[in-house]
Amino acid sequence: MNSQVPKKFVLIIPDGAADLHRENGQSPLTAARMEHTRFIAREGVCGLLQTLYPDLAKGSIVAQLGMLGWDPRTYYPHGRASCELLALGQVDLFDGDLVFRTNLVTMKGGRLESYNGYYILTEQAVSLVERIKAATHDDFPGFELHHNSDFRNSLVIRGAGVDPREFLCAEPHENEGVEFDMSNLVRARNGTAAHLARRINDYVACAARVLSEERANMLFPWSASKPLGLPSFSANTGFEGRVAIVGAMDFLQGIAKAGGINFYKVGNGRPSTDYAGKGAKLIELLDDGYDFVICHINGPDEASHMGDRELKIQCLELVDEHIVRPVVARFSRSREQLGGIMIAPDHYTNHSSRGLKTRSEAHSIEPVPFALWNGRDRDAVTEFGEEEVRHGLYGGQPVHHLELLRILGVSRREQARMADLPPRVAEEEQDLHSTP
Repeated sequence: MNSQVPKKFVLIIPDGAADLHRENGQSPLTAARMEHTRFIAREGVCGLLQTLYPDLAKGSIVAQLGMLGWDPRTYYPHGRASCELLALGQVDLFDGDLVFRTNLVTMKGGRLESYNGYYILTEQAVSLVERIKAATHDDFPGFELHHNSDFRNSLVIRGAGVDPREFLCAEPHENEGVEFDMSNLVRARNGTAAHLARRINDYVACAARVLSEERANMLFPWSASKPLGLPSFSANTGFEGRVAIVGAMDFLQGIAKAGGINFYKVGNGRPSTDYAGKGAKLIELLDDGYDFVICHINGPDEASHMGDRELKIQCLELVDEHIVRPVVARFSRSREQLGGIMIAPDHYTNHSSRGLKTRSEAHSIEPVPFALWNGRDRDAVTEFGEEEVRHGLYGGQPVHHLELLRILGVSRREQARMADLPPRVAEEEQDLHSTP
């Protein structure tokens, strides 16, 4: 067997970076100054990654479960709320329990004016949540409201005994400006869920009375889910190295906890997150012996939902400067450790220009662009963008996101097989293996 330096791998996920909107023919991704990301595209291979499904939620959890190797058709808990609740580390869910992600929002009459209560921060949100809990405690036994971060909360309903798929809930971040019947905000698909839906709407009405004088004046439940259960990352993928995630979002911390991955919370879920801190932690973990590090940045997606194209461009440039640049620099100095660096958004958005948000707009199912630098494979792509990557090695037929880890190289069986081959044969077989 050939003696080889153990390889290290990095997956950078700029949430919602791909965009359907164009100004002067450019998306935010192509308008942003991202020289280090373009280095990866130029020195490596590019293509398209299919991360979403026609019949599953068009969101980050579905996309990222698959990107990390868990098949969403098997493991998606039919909503994000149980993943977010896991991040709190102090609330257990049991069979029959339900949990809803519950935003603090701003309503004007029946119109949703702000999906995040004009981005209410944790410092203000906690006191509102405590007031709601005190006002609802006696009349709503089994209802538990837990604060996660900023406008994000989790509403647990003990012993609900209802499948989460039996509820119809609008996603607030995709419905600003829409009129709602607040007495029927949470709807039931059938009679089995109807009673509980009425109770939830009564709870929302009670909370609205508590919040009537506040800027964030309503609770908005959505994304009902059941308890999340995952096999460990190592058991599911066969990867035996040390794995870590650098991020800030509760749903991803919940996935990490369920899957036995170490999670390092750095920054926040806003466009103002600590980009430099994320990049520094990523490098620190690589230097401390981690073999695979995932770095998630929510800023670009949040800027999209805020309808701010220029802010989204700024977020992408900060990702490039403070996260991609130090990773490229590290492996440029230690090429023998380069297993693979991949940059891949989790989904498209179509919110990056003010005034575009309508009821029909959502995260889009189109396959996202990705770039991979592994020091071996290279194609003719020189720029990183939604259209440019179509000319790459994986641009003709989108790669399914369950294949991401294989293409990145995070497969101990594949590495062992390649290590047993003479160097030239290994290089030739890698080229063949890389062909879609």
